[in-house]
Amino acid sequence: MPLTVRERTTASVGAVGSASFGGDLSLPLESRLADGLGDALGVGGASDEITLARTDRTTLAATLLRSLTDKAGAEPLLAPSDVYRVVPRRTWIRRKAEGGLTSAEFDGLYRLVRLQLLANLVFQDSRRAAEWLHSPKARLGNATPMDFAADSLGYEAVESWLHEIDQGYFA
Repeated sequence: MPLTVRERTTASVGAVGSASFGGDLSLPLESRLADGLGDALGVGGASDEITLARTDRTTLAATLLRSLTDKAGAEPLLAPSDVYRVVPRRTWIRRKAEGGLTSAEFDGLYRLVRLQLLANLVFQDSRRAAEWLHSPKARLGNATPMDFAADSLGYEAVESWLHEIDQGYFA
């Protein structure tokens, strides 16, 4: 049986590597993803997505907006070009000044942040994850995964593919 990306990474980099990226690799992928989303959305390492879903949407939208705009020397959650896939540039500038997002904007940005964090966990390297998300894939009709994830159906297909990769199915 093929090793998962997580198992190969743990075997090749040991305890130091597992602590440096993606948290405790012994935790299930979904738990690590929920923790990352909780951190990104200011819910502090949510134990599951139900905790996130029960949080006030206005608060989450404002926190996501801050997370996407406050760089403070850290790598941004999403590249500006990814943000502009959901919110046009001029609208984005206005939203930053107002400090809020519409429900549709929040949903779209949340999907892309979740996809980016999931890819980071699967590939154990944010640069490799970004390259994978932004390069055309024959499986997606030569669209990039980020382009394909523009709606819920495409997002779910890309998310499923990332889970397949994590489980060792690379085709």
